[in-house]
Amino acid sequence: MLKNTFQHIPVLVGPAAEMLVWNPSGLYVDGTLGGGGHSAAFLSRLDPSGQVIGFDKDVDAVAASKERFKDQSGHISIMHHDFMNIEELLAGLNIGMVDGVFLDLGLSSYQIDTPERGFSFMADGPLDMRMNQTETRSASDIINRATEEELKHILYDYGEERLARPLAKAIIKSRQKATLQTTTNLVKIIKEVVRHRPVIKTCARVFQALRIAVNNELERLKSTLGSILPLLKPEGRLGIIAYHSLEDRMIKHTFREWATNCTCPPGLPQCVCQKEAYVTILTKRPIRPIEPEILGNPRARSAKLRMVEKLPGSTLKVA
Repeated sequence: MLKNTFQHIPVLVGPAAEMLVWNPSGLYVDGTLGGGGHSAAFLSRLDPSGQVIGFDKDVDAVAASKERFKDQSGHISIMHHDFMNIEELLAGLNIGMVDGVFLDLGLSSYQIDTPERGFSFMADGPLDMRMNQTETRSASDIINRATEEELKHILYDYGEERLARPLAKAIIKSRQKATLQTTTNLVKIIKEVVRHRPVIKTCARVFQALRIAVNNELERLKSTLGSILPLLKPEGRLGIIAYHSLEDRMIKHTFREWATNCTCPPGLPQCVCQKEAYVTILTKRPIRPIEPEILGNPRARSAKLRMVEKLPGSTLKVA
């Protein structure tokens, strides 16, 4: 049973559904189901033969979406899975290729607003931050066991935090006195290091960095990008919404690489690299929320939607 009602305002629903669902009779995958907001929009654009497969690694999200779509079970299948395992999941369902895949990489409002999940620095809660509650490693494990150098790396590389070194030192010093167990414990340390600088932005960067580390977000995204493209049918589409620069940069560079033809140096009489473009980029610039959406949902402010379409003649197929 959910401790709080699972409420989440999905971001960029209209553009995502309009661009992703190109075949109304097709099969689409929502790899970050959440509360089902995007999947509901996909379903609304499908005819009776269209299908959605939705999965999420958050058990609360899966429970909420199963309740939401209980009367549409013939059109949507809901499972507790990590999108990183999409290839294995589809193979287990005897599905070779799909018409579209969608990922929304952000946290849900429910996750942020539930103190017991430990994602927010605005409320007291355990240092958890696990998106998948069945995983064992939490933010507390990292904070209390990582070396000073490992903490500095996490805070600087994943949070782009300039005070990474003094923050790491302060965490080590504090945990020598007592185990750090709550978000309040961590915020107190941050405030002591930041002093007169704006503390909210530093807290946001530190909590982002820890969340990325706990959930291996960048590694999971990189692995997933490497497996999704062969699963798309010709003209199939992949849409991803990212919320911070590290994710968006990876997605942008990957899409550009997929869309690039021959990379041989100019002047060669013929191509020797045999590089071919696999996709066309549908979003030359990322789609971002317009002002009315941001006013209604300030957490949407940093969202960026990018989408590609697999070229009909692409030779890239499932191995």
